[in-house]
Amino acid sequence: MKRFVLLAVALVTLAACDAPPGVTARPSFAPPSGSPPPALSESGGHNDTDVMFLQMMAAQYGPAAELLRLAAARTENTQVRTLAAAMDVTQADELTAVQGWLKGWSQSLTPAADPSLHAGHGGLPATGPDEIKALRDASAADFDKVFLNLLIGHQHQAVEYARMELTSGVNPQVLEFATRVDQSRTAQVTMMLGLVSG
Repeated sequence: MKRFVLLAVALVTLAACDAPPGVTARPSFAPPSGSPPPALSESGGHNDTDVMFLQMMAAQYGPAAELLRLAAARTENTQVRTLAAAMDVTQADELTAVQGWLKGWSQSLTPAADPSLHAGHGGLPATGPDEIKALRDASAADFDKVFLNLLIGHQHQAVEYARMELTSGVNPQVLEFATRVDQSRTAQVTMMLGLVSG
C-alpha cells in the first residue's frame, strides 16, 4: 500500500505544487478509496479477457522499468525524476500482483505473440529495444522530451488494455485493478503532456 500511496502523493504534489501550465491537481490521481494494489486471489472466476489483460500488462512492465530507470539516472528535471521514481515502485508492486493472478490461474505470464490477436486493444507493447536505445542515445538537451513522448505512448497503451478489460472482463478484482490502471495512466498522460508542452 505504501508504494501505491507514494505514487498518488507524488502525482498530487507534482500537480499541485509545480504543475505545468494548464495541468491542475485532480482527485483522480489517487486510487479509489486509497486502496492498495489488488490482493492475490483466485476468487470470482475469470475469463479470457481477464487473462489477456493481465498478460498484456505484464509485458508492459519490463520496458516501462527500463524507461523509468534511465530517467532516474539522466533527467535534470525534478518533476520528471519524482514522477519516474513514484511510477517505478508502484509498477513493481503491480507486476507482483499481475503475476500472482496469472500463476494462480495456471496461465502463461506472457501474451500470445500473434499480433492479430491484439489488434483490437492497442496491439502488443510498442516499447522495445529500438525505443530504449533511442532514449539511451538522446542528448542531454533532448532527453526529457524523448522520455516523456515514449512514456506517454506506453501509458496510453495501458489505458487501452484497461478499457478492454472493463468492457469484457469478469473477475471483480481484476476489474477493480483495470479501473485503477485506467485512472492512473490517464492522469499520468495528462501530466506528461503538460510537461512536454511546457
